This record gives sequence, C-alpha cells and structure tokens, in this order.
Amino acid sequence: MKVCLCNNRFPPHVVGGTEMVVYDLALQLRGRGHDVCIFTLSDSRSADTAVVDEFRVHSMPNLNIYNQFFHAARSGLKKAVFGVVDTFNPLVFLYALRHLRRLDIDALCTNNLKGMGPAIWLAAWCLRIPVVHVLHDYWLICPTSTMFRDGHACERACRGCRTVSAPKAWFSRLVGHVVGVSNFVLERHRRQNFFGAAQTCVIHNARQPFGAVCANFTEPRRPFRLGFIGRTDATKGIREFFAGAAAAQTANIELHIAGRDNEQILDRLIAEYPDLRVVRYGFMPAKDFYPLVDLVVVTSMWNEPFGMVAFEPWEFFKPSIAFTSGGLPEVFSAFPELTVPRGDVEALGTLIRRFIDDPAFYRDMAHRCHERRNHFLPPRQLQQFEAVLRAAARQDRQAPGAGVTGADRDARS
Repeated sequence: MKVCLCNNRFPPHVVGGTEMVVYDLALQLRGRGHDVCIFTLSDSRSADTAVVDEFRVHSMPNLNIYNQFFHAARSGLKKAVFGVVDTFNPLVFLYALRHLRRLDIDALCTNNLKGMGPAIWLAAWCLRIPVVHVLHDYWLICPTSTMFRDGHACERACRGCRTVSAPKAWFSRLVGHVVGVSNFVLERHRRQNFFGAAQTCVIHNARQPFGAVCANFTEPRRPFRLGFIGRTDATKGIREFFAGAAAAQTANIELHIAGRDNEQILDRLIAEYPDLRVVRYGFMPAKDFYPLVDLVVVTSMWNEPFGMVAFEPWEFFKPSIAFTSGGLPEVFSAFPELTVPRGDVEALGTLIRRFIDDPAFYRDMAHRCHERRNHFLPPRQLQQFEAVLRAAARQDRQAPGAGVTGADRDARS
C-alpha cells in the first residue's frame, strides 16, 4: 500500500509531540512493507524535497501571510487574516492538487494542518484519494489550537470560534475516516458537527522507547525531586505546579523545571514561593530530564488531547501524576488514583506528599507505571492504523464514510 503522511512539521523540524508520533508511524508502516512518503510545510516561500532517514519528504511552500513556527509579536488583525486564509487557501489547494496527483497513493493520512488547512482534503477528494485524518489538537475548532482563554479551558467553542470553524466543519465531510488520539478529543469535534460522514475510532498515541537498554529502578532522592517539563505557561499549569508543591507542606522537596519560559513567569513564581527550592534547566531533551527527577507532575489546565508526557517517564521507573484534563484520564485508565481534579492544588499536594512519605507506595507505582509503558508502544498503534488505512484504501472514493468494514471494527477494539 502506498501511503502519504501529511503533517505541518516533520523531523528534524520538531515543535511538539505530533511530529515524532508521525515519524514513528512512518517507520512502523515502512517496516511492514508499505511505501511511505511525507508531505509537510516549508519554512519559506519555496518548496523543498529531501530524504530523511530514507523517507521522501516534500515540503510545500509556506503560502500564508507568515510562518506560525517563527515566534514573533503579531497584531490581532494579522492573526485574524492568517486564520481566514488558513480556513481555505486556494494556493495550497492548487499546489496539493498537483503534488498529490504525481504521488499515485492509495491513502492520505493528514495530521496537524495549521498552515496548510482543509484545502488538502479538497485536493485529495478531487483526485479520489481517500483521507484519514488524525486529531491531535483543537485547531479545527479553535484558531489557537488550545480552546483555552482567560486562564480557563473552554468547555465549548465560543461564538467567534464557531463562526471561524464552520467552513472547516463543512470541508471535514470530505474525510472518510477520522482518528482521535483520545475519546475526549474525538467527541469534542463530533459535538461541533465535524466529520459527520466519517467512520470514527480512537487510537491512543504511542512512542518508541528513548533508550535501547531498559532503565533500572532507583529509590527517590532526598530532597525529593518533583519534575515539570513543557512550556511554563498558563495552559500547562505552571502556577498550579508551584501551588501543589507548596500544598505538600514539606521542606523535603525540590522543583526541577525543564521547558521554554516564553512568558517569563518563572522568576515571578520563584519570588512568590521563596520556600521552594527550584532548579531550572530551560529547554532540554525529555530523555535527559526524566532520570533527574523522582516524580513527574502534569498540571495541564487546558484539555490535553492525550498527553504523552504523562507516560514517557514510566520508561525510567518514574511515576507521574496529573490533573483530569481532557484525555489525560485515558492515559491513567489503569490507575486513576494517580489523578486529581483539574486545578485542585490541595489534592495535588496530598498526592505528592504520599509519594514522599510512603516509600512502599512509591516503589509499587514506579514498577506498575514501568510495566504499563508497554501499552503505549508503536506496534500496538501500528496494527490499529494499518486496519484503518486499509479500510480507507478499499472504500469507494466517491463516497467517503460509506460502510463500516471489518478493519474498522478491529481498529475500534
């Protein structure tokens, strides 16, 4: 089967977890004998074709008014124009139409499309190429991709977002199969009238292990090291992380923080909590960070679509705890006792204190988490994706979403 994986970023250009999920899926599909190529977005007005780990990677020109991956101050008007163009960019449509025609593929699997937009779907529909779309965030519903405003997660799309997203919902009817990385993110889109004609399933994210050699369990240090990795902003709950650590009411604690501090909030929080010892690393690879801490805390205040940061530390026998935000409870389905209600810093502090005061509990959860890490390895995900892609390739390309196949049923189980 010839498959094109489409995502607005692809290694070595990495800004989040989706790029690595797509890369891992490409490796797994190729390992199963499929012909895989990559369609992504350039950082310039020029197209580029390269070979990355033996994958043919074609980067289409960046055809919006600015490159969203370059951090810069932009006016509200400029952002609004970007969003309107992104809703349907005719230049993207024409370019994708020409490029996809040359590929002669059996299925197109789209992922994050910000900067490319639903024009990709229309180009594929015109060429009768079946489309599988994977939902990693909320960009189709919300221009910011987060559904987070004024310090709170949006429980539904506001009037402005509904207006902006209506054309995207219409184009989503051209998608034959839609995959949510969690039940939560899939249902959010379905409630907003997206993918009405598509067959649906949930395939949780998976990641390859960081190391070829299995890590060993180590007893927690003294002082106990609480880890936070990610952007230090309101969506990731950096303030709640500090408040939860303070609520643990113990001097035997040290905060270790890795991530870009784009909003320059860490200095203010350190001043607000002078009794907390803090070690700052800035941006660093996750595989280097996890061995340095004893417990990873995921205090997401937005509705995380899934949250791979919650299970990645398990490889190193490092437990994690989290707020019940978005798809995070699905990560912790095997041990919900490691989650607390979103924003409940007192409950978070109590749970942190339990890990510190009860070595047997820490040891038990570290081993259980490490064993559960196998549930999020790519081979399991591959089997599900392969079934969906084969079903998409078989279905009538003139009627996306028509008929449920046995492969679809397998992918849902």
